[in-house]
Amino acid sequence: MDYSALGTRMEASVVEDNSEVSEIKFRVKRRWYHRRDVRFIIVVAALVGLYQGYGYLSAPDRMTPELRQALDSGAKRINIKITTEFPPEEFHMGIYQDAGSIRGTEGATTTVYRVKQNEVRDLARYYWIKRISLATSKK
Repeated sequence: MDYSALGTRMEASVVEDNSEVSEIKFRVKRRWYHRRDVRFIIVVAALVGLYQGYGYLSAPDRMTPELRQALDSGAKRINIKITTEFPPEEFHMGIYQDAGSIRGTEGATTTVYRVKQNEVRDLARYYWIKRISLATSKK
């Protein structure tokens, strides 16, 4: 009996008695990349990577030239105005509050004072933020 048609990914365990084949057991050798859980992890990692990459690449476009100039000047803390496409909710306000001190909201624009440079860059990576501009401090 010729078992060459089984292919390269299968093994056959053959038990012969009296020159007749009484039982053939097939076992498929599965590669690690054919496993369902490994493919799921790869897809999730790719989606998270795409999300993070999009935020990293689009962040500079969300900052106004005046804000980028203020960041390049070396100021430790900056006052900013964050504009979204919708009025901010409690979730968004919590993120703003972690970055600095909220001074007020008008429509979809929130003013946040004393924000560190790295926090400004982190805020610009959120996809729901439309624009971040430099705020004038009112004393």
